[in-house]
Formats: sequence, C-alpha cells, structure tokens
Amino acid sequence: MSTPRTVLLTGASGVVGRSLLRTAAAPGTGSAAARGLRLLAGVHRGPVPEATDTVDCDVSAERFGLDEDSYATLVREVDLVVHSAGLTEWGLPAERYEPVNVTGTRQVIEFAERAGAPVHFISTAFVAALSDDAPVPLGEGNVCRNYIASKRSAEQLLRDSGLPHTVFRPTNLVGESGTGWTSQAQIVQLMSDWLARGRAPFVPAHPGVRMDFVAQDLLSLAVLGALREGDAEGEYWVTYGAEAMDVPACLRTLAKHLAGRGRTLAPPPVVNPDELEPGVIEALPPMARSFMSVLRDVSEVTRCSGGVLPTSMPELRTRYGVPHVDDTAAYLTALDYAAGQST
Repeated sequence: MSTPRTVLLTGASGVVGRSLLRTAAAPGTGSAAARGLRLLAGVHRGPVPEATDTVDCDVSAERFGLDEDSYATLVREVDLVVHSAGLTEWGLPAERYEPVNVTGTRQVIEFAERAGAPVHFISTAFVAALSDDAPVPLGEGNVCRNYIASKRSAEQLLRDSGLPHTVFRPTNLVGESGTGWTSQAQIVQLMSDWLARGRAPFVPAHPGVRMDFVAQDLLSLAVLGALREGDAEGEYWVTYGAEAMDVPACLRTLAKHLAGRGRTLAPPPVVNPDELEPGVIEALPPMARSFMSVLRDVSEVTRCSGGVLPTSMPELRTRYGVPHVDDTAAYLTALDYAAGQST
C-alpha cells in the first residue's frame, strides 16, 4: 500500500474545515483513506472533534507560530495544502481582514513554496462583484465589500506567486445536504430565523437575483475530488448559478418549513431596493434595520455579479462526482436541522 499524501488543512476549526474533515472521514470510496490522503488539521483556536491528527497553526504568524524545528518538520511532512483559514464575518473595517485573509495567505504561500506543495484555496463567489467587468459597481458601504476585497487580494497573491493552485469560490453555505448538520450557524440560518418571525415588512431584492445557497458537503466533496485527482490548476464557482432558487421560491421554502412545525408565515412582498424611498430601511427599529440592510447589500452583491452568480457546478458534478442536490431540498433540510437543535 502506498504512503498516504499528507494534506495540511488550515482553518480546521471553521465551518469549511470541519465539514472537510467530516466528509473525508465518511466510510466508503469517498473517504480520505480511499483517496490516499491523510488530513492534518491546522488548529489555532476552537475544538475540532472531527480531527485525528492536529498541528498548531496560526496562519497570521511567521512560521505559523511554530519554532524553526517544528516548522521545518511540517515542511518535510506536507504534500498538499488546503487553505480554508479566514475571517468571514461581514461588516468589519478593512484592516481587520488583513492579518488572516491576506497576510495569512502570504504565510501559506511561503510554506507551500518550501514544501513544494500545491495549494487549494477556499475563496468566495462574491469576488464576482468586484471583477473588472462587473455590470455595476459595488457600493463602498456594502457590508460585504471589505471581506470580498480581502479574498480577492488573497487570490491575486496566489496568482502572482506562480504556485500550482486551485481556487474554490463557494456561495453562502448551508448544512449538509443529507442531514442539515453544520458546526455552527451561518448567515443563511440567522437571516432565515429572523424572517421566520414574520418581522420583515418586505424583502429588499433586485429583480432577477437568486438566493444561491450550497450545502457545505458539496464544497467538501469538490475539494476532496481535486486532491484525489492531483489537480493543481483551476478556478471553480461552487454555486448553483441559474439553477438557484429565486427570492419567492426561498420564501415559499421557509414557509413550508414553518408549516411542518405548525407555524404560519405569510411571505412578505419582494421590493426592489432601488425603488425604495430614501431612509426607509434606516428608519426601522435597530434589529430590523440590521437584517434588512444585510438583505439589501447581499442582493446588491448578486446584482453586481450579473444577477446570477457564475457557476462551475455542472463541471464539478462531472469531474469530481459531486452529487446533484436540489437546492430547495438542501435549504429545507438545513432549516429542519437548525430547528431541531434549538428545541
């Protein structure tokens, strides 16, 4: 039996990292062992119950915060890097993203160059909103802008490095497609929980935009597929694109979930934010103002991406065997899982 290739997974305690470890540990031909891979979980903070092998790894620090001997040992040991460490919270000042999302990527590049290891980078599909050919410019005050810009800078660092690498650009993630499991609530769940209370007077969404959510295990399977195949070049949009549900379909799915739990939701009207009177959202109570502003800004991101996010899903299904999962079904499963966790 050949020796498994060792994969350093940065950000192993995060949502993507834990999903990758969980997916890789699943029995069958899709398991990490069957793929000839050994996943080494790089951990800086937080528990990682799914990990069997761990290493201290602070990507924002020189040598990942390790002493020279430990770092040199890690360099010799690692064959591949999956870089999923990142600050993903929206709405922070640009300088808050620099240490992990930008400097952290520089540290990963330096390590990978020494190790002779290709890098598989987890970015975001929202970078489409800042592309040079975006149909409309993204507003300077958009809640996602600084986060997106940091991921775009990280992608550029990888391109400039000349390292063999792939880039995976997922849209907003929901729980596993079959179970709804997630290691922690994400923005989709938080927004859905608020909408389920019936507090939204309307939903601000630009005409034609899609509510593009992807089950986190589909991303994990795509990344593991690239590792299995030894691919070290490619950019993949882990999105549904034109297959994604529109806003009314999303609201109907949320209402269906609530009906299954004996609750009723009358879906609020969908309103074009560009047609709102100035100050309408700002005049709402604080919590409603916060949630409605996020909905408006995410809609703006999608509009600046062409209204429908780019997608590589058909290629991922063919190339890496990513299953065809209905997005409304995955969203409903994620809602049901979250509701079960809260009872």
